[in-house]
Amino acid sequence: MATNVYNGTAADLETLRAGSRLYRIRRAAASYAANSFNPDPKPLHDPLQGRFEPTDSALGGYLYVAPTIVGAVAEGILRNNAIPSTRLVPRLWLSDKTLAVLTLTEHISAAAVYGVYAAKLNLDASFLCCASSEYSKTRTTGTAILLNTPAARALAYPCRNCESETALMFVSRDATPSISVQSEVDILNDAAAAKLIVDTLDQRFGLKYAGKMP
Repeated sequence: MATNVYNGTAADLETLRAGSRLYRIRRAAASYAANSFNPDPKPLHDPLQGRFEPTDSALGGYLYVAPTIVGAVAEGILRNNAIPSTRLVPRLWLSDKTLAVLTLTEHISAAAVYGVYAAKLNLDASFLCCASSEYSKTRTTGTAILLNTPAARALAYPCRNCESETALMFVSRDATPSISVQSEVDILNDAAAAKLIVDTLDQRFGLKYAGKMP
């Protein structure tokens, strides 16, 4: 049984293939492109820090995405929201958010940190899918894993609200991974995007959208 103290072992690698579709749900008011790498990780213990933001400058900047729509919804909409007992999703959760569709344009090796791969590192989902109050621990652990897995240019980890799905954090060490933006739309101003997100909430999470559709 994992004790959730990283054992220093190099992570197993998985290959993310050129041409792979990636998804990201983010604030509509963001002033940077959907494929931009954030060059400035927040200090440890910052209340707005992300779960795996690098804590060592050797890893460079970072970019969070998901390889599936389900993963994007889990991380981009549900991650920091308490699921209501009514199982109803308010309009607020979808408002002022965009759905970006991206394409990976080169092969990338990712450090696998989920399921049996996490167990090899003495970690499990209770640690990797923690609440935001524990993000300083996951950040330092994720950074250590990437530093001990020098071929990895991304971290693949379980989504907090859907452990069977993974999310990805790319890092720009050595060379920034090549990722292009295919499209980006405001979810509640685009009928197709809204239906995709609402159907995903319903079919994969058992949550009903309670707001108005475009």
